[in-house]
This record gives sequence, C-alpha cells and structure tokens, in this order.
Amino acid sequence: MSRAQVHPVFVDRKTAAEMLMISVETFDAWVRGGFLPQAHIDRGQIMRWHWPSLEALLAHLGDAPVHADPFMENIADVFGKKAKGRNRAAA
Repeated sequence: MSRAQVHPVFVDRKTAAEMLMISVETFDAWVRGGFLPQAHIDRGQIMRWHWPSLEALLAHLGDAPVHADPFMENIADVFGKKAKGRNRAAA
C-alpha cells in the first residue's frame, strides 16, 4: 500500500519558489514588491509562508485587481494577459 502524498502547509522561501517554478530571487522580489505577502511566520532566521494562502491568492489573480498602483496593474501583460490594442505576436 502506498502512502498518501503529504503537502506542506508552511514553506520556506526556497520551497515556495520551487513550487511556483520561479527563482528564489524572483520570489524575494515579488514579496518586496507586494505581489506576494510577507511571511506568516517570521522568527529571526525562520521565515515561513502559508502555502494554501499563497495558492489561493495566485489562483484568484484574475478575479480582481491586486494592486492599486497603475504600473503594477499594467505589468499583468508580462504574465500572459493580453493588453488592449497590442498584438503580442507582432512584438
């Protein structure tokens, strides 16, 4: 009988970056920029993010604007959303 796969609830930045398939540097930049929240657990050198919260946040990005900053709203084009009046294939 095989064991059920265990999914982590609290993850460090390296694990979170791996699960998001991004570099640790990108993860850090996203946290600094407010795209991702600060760590839920921050005890000195121990920092952990609540993975279900990150997963839910990222799953609902298209539902409502995440940032009030117009620059951050327009940067969504970088993440695959097509900008109005722009043909990405022509770029």
